[in-house]
Amino acid sequence: MALKRMLSLALVICASSASSAAYEVQNDFADFKKKYQSKHKEYTDDYTQHYEAYKKELIEKWGVAELSSDTEYVTYSDDKSVKIIANFENDTIEVSIQRDAQGRITADDEKVMVRDAIIEALNVAPKMAAKQNIEFAFTPAKTPQTTLSSKIKKPAKKISLKQDTLLAHLGIEDGKELKAVLSMVEEVPAEKQQAIVVARTEKRLLQQIAQVDQFIEREELPLKQIKRAQGQVAELNSQLNELSQKQDTVTKKNIKSYKIQLKRDRFNKAEKYLSQVAMQANQWQVDQEVLLAIMETESHFNPMAKSHIPAYGLMQIVPSTAGADVNKKIFSINKNPTPELLFNGTKNIEYGSAYFNILMSRYLKEVENPTSRMYCAIAAYNTGIGNLARAFNNGERGRMKAINKINKMTPEQVFEVIKTKTHTETQRYLIKVVNSKNYFAEHI
Repeated sequence: MALKRMLSLALVICASSASSAAYEVQNDFADFKKKYQSKHKEYTDDYTQHYEAYKKELIEKWGVAELSSDTEYVTYSDDKSVKIIANFENDTIEVSIQRDAQGRITADDEKVMVRDAIIEALNVAPKMAAKQNIEFAFTPAKTPQTTLSSKIKKPAKKISLKQDTLLAHLGIEDGKELKAVLSMVEEVPAEKQQAIVVARTEKRLLQQIAQVDQFIEREELPLKQIKRAQGQVAELNSQLNELSQKQDTVTKKNIKSYKIQLKRDRFNKAEKYLSQVAMQANQWQVDQEVLLAIMETESHFNPMAKSHIPAYGLMQIVPSTAGADVNKKIFSINKNPTPELLFNGTKNIEYGSAYFNILMSRYLKEVENPTSRMYCAIAAYNTGIGNLARAFNNGERGRMKAINKINKMTPEQVFEVIKTKTHTETQRYLIKVVNSKNYFAEHI
């Protein structure tokens, strides 16, 4: 009996000690989490201030702040007097130079400046480009400084290109190809360029507003994120109104602009990613042409793609929705992937492929017709399962309720519902992806 009492007492003491240790660990974790959240908020606020100051400086210098998007990578020289835009959708490289910032320079000098700007801005790996561009400063660190110079340099005897650069992603793999591209530089008349800048700024703002508006409709978003997105829409609308009211004065008159049309076809743009896509398609049981079609529609194969939602990389992964879903359901990680991770092309394709697999094999697994399931997964990739379900339920929620209706329809009828009952952006998205899928199916 005495032995039993001693054992019981020991067990109580052990349980009490374990409970106390667990409590201490829990408190330690709570303190760590509180400090982490505080530090993250401090950094986020600091980044926002830097970003807004950067935009203000660009507006003062250029009249409008042209920034990177899902299809464009935009960067500036250290003194903001040279602007470089790589447009992956239109397959162009554009260099604009503010003449007043340069003093007196000759036409030959400007050609050298165009060459140097392209090499310095685009002869870098995407990861390094993100470190050098304040738009992509997503983690606490020193404020990034661009390496682009506005000073005129002597022509190099030999142009040497690095590996896996933005130039390579634009189809320019070696010095010979770069030399050929530089021979195609054409000057854009000032008035024409001013009209182009105004038109594309308006288009960019309208597209961003549509994307964020649609994102707000997702039922799975936390209220805090919805409010933040609503604030973004208000700010974008304000910028759009200002652009409309001051179209004649929003751009500077003292700019020389040059443009190169790269002239690649659609398949050339995709070629760099074919082996990665084939591997991920096999891993996640997704058709290669579907993955390529999503990449083309989302970013036009721009490794630096970044939208206001925010979404990142080739397949435009939103960390808090698709990214979180993949981490939780596939990798058993209870946090969102970082933007830095999603700017890694291989990882981005992996996340996009895995997320499409989740849509097909989990959220939509009860959809019987494989073509109908594919249409639904494409739409859900863009707008979320909740919004997709509402399209079939006359605005009401209910995944299985929607799936039961889908199973009574032909694939053509399912396509028509998505094309007419979802958000305008999703309607366009489905059509683009399906057309792109058909294109790549013929070319792979």
